[in-house]
Amino acid sequence: MSTRTRLVAVIALAVAVAAAAFVGLQARGASATADARNDALAAAKTRVPELLSYENATLEDDLATALDQTTGAFTDDYRTILTDVVTPTATERRISTSASVSAAGVVSGDRDEVVVLLFLTQSTTAAKAGTTVAGSRVEVTMARDGDTWKIAGLKPL
Repeated sequence: MSTRTRLVAVIALAVAVAAAAFVGLQARGASATADARNDALAAAKTRVPELLSYENATLEDDLATALDQTTGAFTDDYRTILTDVVTPTATERRISTSASVSAAGVVSGDRDEVVVLLFLTQSTTAAKAGTTVAGSRVEVTMARDGDTWKIAGLKPL
């Protein structure tokens, strides 16, 4: 076998190894993204009802639990809503509310941030008004916070 033939064979082998490594890395990246989307979706299905549900009798504890579901700038924004709107209204009208996820799906996302669409059913009970049930849709941005996924944004649609 000539030197030129050996050189061509070595180059061809190097190109094949590089291509295989590239494909392997792409597959691993795609798998990690799919895992992130699945994990974030599961977290959203659990965390959003905890964010939006509270009992008048345990309001302070329930709202602290709600804040624990959030991360980033959304935590401060949501704290303001809870302090300025939810707490005084729920206390005055003795309101309790319970949210549940009817359907959910991933809109977009990568390994660190995933946007999901949730269809919610929310039951609200007020002392004088009785109980009402309403449906809604929300787009939720889930962000990785250490080893967990938390709510980084919530937009009603």
